[in-house]
Amino acid sequence: MPYIEWRTTYEVGFKLIDDQHVKLITIMNELYDAQHRGTGQMIVTKSLLELVDYTVYHFSTEEKLFTQYEYPKKIQHMKEHQEFVDKINDLKAEAGKGNLLLSIKTMEYLKDWTINHILGTDKEFGEFVRERELG
Repeated sequence: MPYIEWRTTYEVGFKLIDDQHVKLITIMNELYDAQHRGTGQMIVTKSLLELVDYTVYHFSTEEKLFTQYEYPKKIQHMKEHQEFVDKINDLKAEAGKGNLLLSIKTMEYLKDWTINHILGTDKEFGEFVRERELG
């Protein structure tokens, strides 16, 4: 059973964004599995680097949509993105020093932040776009 299981309740209504969310969760599951199985620092670091890169790519996609749809909460949403990127970049820096051991607490943070962000801020953006397109 995966660490984070994708649920249809996480869908925000944009196929592109939903597909990217599935990919992010898949990467987090791979990171968890690598850490949990003790497959070695190199594999954990590789999974973490993939998470950082894909997160930045995903946030860039969302932020382009904020501009396209003139989303009034764009700045607040982007601030949340930056705070998360800062956190995972700190983990990346630790990995670069060979000091990375992902605690259960860290994995829970990654999981909770992602799910809460999708269910909160991202869904709010999806609703904004749907209302705008209907109105």
